[in-house]
Parts: sequence; C-alpha cells; structure tokens
Amino acid sequence: MKYKIDTEVLINDNTWRIAEYRMRFGMQWVYVLSKENTDGSFETLYLDEKSLNLVIRSESQGYNPNTKDLHLL
Repeated sequence: MKYKIDTEVLINDNTWRIAEYRMRFGMQWVYVLSKENTDGSFETLYLDEKSLNLVIRSESQGYNPNTKDLHLL
C-alpha cells in the first residue's frame, strides 16, 4: 500500500478522495476513489496501484486550498 486513506487526488480538475484500499488476488493493491456530487450522491472509481501512479504522475497535483497536500512516498 502506497497511498493512505483520505489522500486527495486531482483527476481532470475533480478532487477524488482515497476512501479504501484492498489487496486483490493477493497480488496488487486496488484503491477505491470517491467524490461527492453537488446533489449529495457519490461517484466511485476503482484503480490498481500502477494506474493510480500513472494518473498522479501525468496529472498536475497543483496546490488546491480546499484539499490536503498530496505527499508521494
């Protein structure tokens, strides 16, 4: 596990929060990302660790005063 729960990640100018992670098939970490819509509903995104790494590296995680700072390990 590389990223901690409640870490916020920017994807396409949307803030997603890591809500959960789990080991899948005993081989890879899968992260559950969640974001709340204005109507109170939630969207969920499932990414394995390799995919999440690619998103974070390719997407600017610039400073957003409404989110916690993202610290890459």
